[in-house]
Amino acid sequence: MAQLPRRLAPHLSAGPAGGPGFARPGRAPRELRPAARSLCALAFLAAAGPAAAAGVDLAGTWHVLVHYRDAAAPNSETERWEDRLWVFEVSSSRLRWTEYPIVIFEDETGRFERRAGTGQYARVLGAWQPSPAQLANLREGLAANDRGSETKSLRRRGDAWSSETRSGATGASVITYQEKWGIDDPEGLPVFEQVDVLGSESAEGMEGRTVLRSERVLEDGALLVGSYDRDGTRRGTFQMRRAGERRELAKKTQSELQRQGLARGLMSSEEARRAMEPLRGELAQAGIELDDREMGRLVERGIELLSRGEEPEDVRRRLVDAAKKERAASPPAPEAGR
Repeated sequence: MAQLPRRLAPHLSAGPAGGPGFARPGRAPRELRPAARSLCALAFLAAAGPAAAAGVDLAGTWHVLVHYRDAAAPNSETERWEDRLWVFEVSSSRLRWTEYPIVIFEDETGRFERRAGTGQYARVLGAWQPSPAQLANLREGLAANDRGSETKSLRRRGDAWSSETRSGATGASVITYQEKWGIDDPEGLPVFEQVDVLGSESAEGMEGRTVLRSERVLEDGALLVGSYDRDGTRRGTFQMRRAGERRELAKKTQSELQRQGLARGLMSSEEARRAMEPLRGELAQAGIELDDREMGRLVERGIELLSRGEEPEDVRRRLVDAAKKERAASPPAPEAGR
């Protein structure tokens, strides 16, 4: 129970109308007004709840970043991440919800790395957070691959949106797969739920459930943060940030796709890696030392040239010449003590 300062208590004491200790109806004494305003503000915030500071308008594009631990994985204490784009389009009675699971930043630093031995890209373990440059890219609009994307049409039911479900399996040998998506409290603290069910009449169905439960609304409704749970085994947190309109990936010609496929094959082949092995020694002979990141970029360029049919010796010579020119154009490092 809030208490007024002791010096203001006399204003609430009983007394005859107009006499000492009596405040005129409808108007608080001058000394009491600041305290009354504060009490009213506190009462309003308490009644409004945690989402009242900023309402949520889901229409538009959102980047969803999840940090979680997987209790079913061998290294269950390792922090992991995944992200996706969600696009919401609202009509009078329907909500069109599209999920793009493959998100592409212009700068993928901190997100993926090449595996030693195979050269293939792999997701970096840990709790990746977007850098300032990546946040700027996000606000401008991210590219998203259509592969794996899915769209659901949700109908409004009271204070929630929910997709329709089809009838179940109609025979013992028929296996059905269904997904049901829903959003509770969409304008307050939204709870996003995706349920997938695989089953038949002759076998018990298998169900997967993913729930993202908003706990706070920040940045005037442009950022939601909360808890994440997938089947009780993957648990963690999520942040859902408003993003610019999704950009489509540029269409590649058939010859570009063929070169890309060949380069990927070379990247994982022993022959290509052996062709690039002498490169570090040739650079050292030229007085050039590169760190692992610089060397990795140079090797990637070499494999791209190999994929075009160039000879390994010519590729290494071109790379050494390019490294020499880059070093010559770079300003000299300051001497110690200056």
